[in-house]
Amino acid sequence: NGKPDDNSNNKPDDTTNGKTENTDGYWDREAIKLIDEIIQAALGIVREDGLAGLTARSLAERLQSSPKVIFGQFENMEDLSHSVVRAAEFVLVQYIRSALERAKPFRAVGMAYILFASQEPQLFKILYLNPHKHPIESFKDFLPQKDHSYQQILESIVEDYPMSIESAEFVYQHLFIYSHGLASMIAAGIYSFSQEEVTERLTQVFTALLKEMKGKQE
Repeated sequence: NGKPDDNSNNKPDDTTNGKTENTDGYWDREAIKLIDEIIQAALGIVREDGLAGLTARSLAERLQSSPKVIFGQFENMEDLSHSVVRAAEFVLVQYIRSALERAKPFRAVGMAYILFASQEPQLFKILYLNPHKHPIESFKDFLPQKDHSYQQILESIVEDYPMSIESAEFVYQHLFIYSHGLASMIAAGIYSFSQEEVTERLTQVFTALLKEMKGKQE
């Protein structure tokens, strides 16, 4: 089905917090393991019910424990939610990294992004469809901040097509906007595009962008 392996490694490296450090300055392995279990359980709830379904009670029931265990490792539910969002980001990273290993990686990345929205709609929503407290002021800053594989994607474009990094940024920004529109419709349940429809539309937009860039150079 094209979905990357979903295992305990699907989490960012910084989901642990200051409570795991003991008096000797070493990480408490048991505490790190517990934090990981809490985050993965929380991620499971969000996958099913969205971020609104993540409560201390629902998480305690999933863990078959008590809220005290949760708040022994996290300051509050908002603190935990931040870790869940980072874990969701890493799930997306796995999709993108898998795509970058394929032939024509840039096209594969667009497909992978849309596949993520199809297979993980709740995670897509918390990453891209929730209001942000600190909106970006310029769109050119969005992808470098949000996309953990940004530089790799630009390099893949330059490698497959004769263009500069600046031109690759132009192409990627426009394709991302278009891909995001398709992905958002899928995640919201508005319309489920087939793989053929997605491929056809992305190819049309990409071809049009290349023609426009070639026209400017002539």
